[in-house]
Amino acid sequence: MDATTLTAFADLMSDDLTIPVGTDIDTPANLGQFLARARAVDDDRELLAVAAAVLRLRNVADYSVAATCAAIERVGLPARKHVRSGAAILSELGAAPAVAYRAARLGQAIVDENLVSVIRGLRDGAVSAEQSDAVASGVGHVTGRVELPDDDRRKIVNSLMVQTSPARVREKARAWAIKLAPVEPVDGVVPVAERDDLNEMTLNRTDDGRVAVTIDFDIVAAEELSAALDPLTRPVPEPDGSADRRSAKRRRADAMAQVIRTYLSHSERPESGGVLPHVTLSVPAAVVMNGQVLDSVVGQTISIPIAAAGDDTAEDDTAVPWLGFGGPISPRTAELIMCEASVALALLDEHGVPLNVGREKRLFTPGIRKALVLRDRGCAFPGCGLPPSWCDGHHVDHWEHGGVTSLDNGVLLCRRHHTVIHHGGWEVFIGRDRQPWFVPPADPDHPKRRREPIRSNARRTLTSLPGAA
Repeated sequence: MDATTLTAFADLMSDDLTIPVGTDIDTPANLGQFLARARAVDDDRELLAVAAAVLRLRNVADYSVAATCAAIERVGLPARKHVRSGAAILSELGAAPAVAYRAARLGQAIVDENLVSVIRGLRDGAVSAEQSDAVASGVGHVTGRVELPDDDRRKIVNSLMVQTSPARVREKARAWAIKLAPVEPVDGVVPVAERDDLNEMTLNRTDDGRVAVTIDFDIVAAEELSAALDPLTRPVPEPDGSADRRSAKRRRADAMAQVIRTYLSHSERPESGGVLPHVTLSVPAAVVMNGQVLDSVVGQTISIPIAAAGDDTAEDDTAVPWLGFGGPISPRTAELIMCEASVALALLDEHGVPLNVGREKRLFTPGIRKALVLRDRGCAFPGCGLPPSWCDGHHVDHWEHGGVTSLDNGVLLCRRHHTVIHHGGWEVFIGRDRQPWFVPPADPDHPKRRREPIRSNARRTLTSLPGAA
């Protein structure tokens, strides 16, 4: 079957499996119309048969995609198309990245003699691509830790094939690896727990734009990670003195984020506070923040005709700020990032053309930061007090809204409480005493109750009077 025949076959399948627009579904001319008019009880057996057949067809198609990807790699097509791999070609043809990379892995499994039964099941349509990929990865997990003879390898493959889901396959593979690992390592062989060549880390973007991270570390790297996280995972009392409401998982995640920020910010920087750009923030000119547009040079508005995001006159009514790796973010989060000048800001016009790129913005000079450290002595949020080296410099009146860079417009905040100020309803202001004061969010049960200002952490008292930290 050549490409022309295959295209004609795909057209035929499309015509039979879907309903043409404007067709009367009461006349069951094809499978699509049958599915549209299927009735409870009467068509139950037929629906089950159709579901099984369609799933088998999908599995066979996935095998064909994997085989095609393997052929693309074998003939060197990616190099001639100036892309990195066969998976990249599939992605450019419309496949989701996860699907493309899975097809590439299965394409490699097709030529592996030890995975013949897995690939045969996929080719016959009895096993899904997800299950086949999990089995192949599971076998790799075991063989990476234990030397296996062919008979044991086939036994493991067969045991993984009968699991009910990819998650169960992965669990079974880990169980095999633990069972077969020698109790006492052979002389000259590094124990599995100490092998850094088995270290793995995955970052998977979720549907809502978050990133799920999994880490498999050797014992030494894990010890170093634990040592880095330990002092940052301690509970921090809430402003009212109550226990930290964060779960252990939340505290650990906050600590990991702080370690990353510190590494990026403190690379070859003096303790007084010079920072290097570590976040690239792209801001379309159509994004208006509180009536003003960010200027990457002097923090003032720019005098060009623009349209607010969502305006009918805008070129793109979904124009939002973007991070280099993370993708779209809200203007409020962009404000949070802009507070600590460790960003390389790129201001884009409505067509995505850079207006100004790569200008480093060092908002708080070393001298001002030293003054902030002397005054705030760490995170100023009531009840926190994390050391200054873990803190951002926050502009009380935002820089992009015309706020100046000065001691009387700055406050030190750890990233957790910096986020609370931007997203949690808390407010901060510099009082007549030239000290930061914090205002808690409104009480939803008593919206008219006065929001009593609270002193900064460095000025905590032992009094129970209102407003004491």
